[in-house]
Amino acid sequence: MMKYRVVADQLLEEIAHGKYKNENRLPTEEELITEYGVSRNTLRNAIDVLVDKSILYRVQGSGIYIRKPIYQDTITINSIRGFKEEFKNKKIHSKIITLEQGIADEKISKRLQCELGTPIYFINRIRYVEDKPFSIEYSYFNKDVIPYIGKEIAEDSIYNYIENDLKLTIGFADKYIFVEKLSKINSEYLELEEADPSMVIEETVFLSNGKVFNHSTVIHHYKQAKFFALAKNW
Repeated sequence: MMKYRVVADQLLEEIAHGKYKNENRLPTEEELITEYGVSRNTLRNAIDVLVDKSILYRVQGSGIYIRKPIYQDTITINSIRGFKEEFKNKKIHSKIITLEQGIADEKISKRLQCELGTPIYFINRIRYVEDKPFSIEYSYFNKDVIPYIGKEIAEDSIYNYIENDLKLTIGFADKYIFVEKLSKINSEYLELEEADPSMVIEETVFLSNGKVFNHSTVIHHYKQAKFFALAKNW
């Protein structure tokens, strides 16, 4: 994992455990750099992660402040950290429906921005929060970029595996969000009725070098999933 993300996770843990509960303001940059033993750029990148997740906010000339949480247990739309990162304090698990290798047809090659016939992984899995079905995923991974995904990885966190084991840096994602009625099979997966509404996120995910490695369609349980996005006045 990139150093700045390690620092972001450590800082988030300290905030969650009330280290700054009586202050509402973080120490100065210089103090945090000394505390974590990192460079200024690493610290600022870590702060950026928590600003994007609406945990912190900056006041120019004053400092960095902790936001009081308004919405709990939400998916941050502009985050690509992965499912496990969004629900760290919840019991979560995944059930694998399909995990198979294949080759990219015309449709998938366009989604993954790769050549026809490129080897791929296809993964269909149900994600659970507190033993309740939360979402169903249909995911394609470019095997030339991600050479191996096994059942144990797919049941845990593919993104953590990519960053921690493969030492690749996940960069950014394009997300297309829409609402549609559930098909019969997806309603069964999510324990809902056929034609119930669902929030769908199609996302194409890139490494930091601009290479597409993943395209997923994620269908969410309309009673369980809530979403959050931070709007900024640029």
